[in-house]
Amino acid sequence: MALRDQAADGGEPVLTRRQVLRIMGLAATGTLLSACAGRSPSPSAPTGDFSARFAGFAPAEEPNVTDLSRVVWPDFVTQAGPEVRRLYEFQLQNGQLMRYMPCFCGCGDRHRSNRDCYVERTDPDGTVVFDSMAPT
Repeated sequence: MALRDQAADGGEPVLTRRQVLRIMGLAATGTLLSACAGRSPSPSAPTGDFSARFAGFAPAEEPNVTDLSRVVWPDFVTQAGPEVRRLYEFQLQNGQLMRYMPCFCGCGDRHRSNRDCYVERTDPDGTVVFDSMAPT
């Protein structure tokens, strides 16, 4: 940290206003971080073991799609761009995992899992019906 030249009377070096504000900001940040570090998680906060949350959840058996070239993409996926299509592809290829991921799309309990945000259902013949949530 650079110090301004000595005071006009030849006394101690003087800090600039910017340096004082920076020191005060760092001190405030340190105080906040140390205050937050001692808190214990709230009783409702997840602790990493989600088995109890999903104990009563019976997900539908949905096959993973291995041949994406056979997928008929709806317009809302193709028009949304390559990033959105990659999200849908990931859901198709990793359905067995994604059906256990919670939904945070704000649908109001319409979806059981993150997979439902993308895949509405898989018909018995293997046809995938997509949900239009992701690109909209």
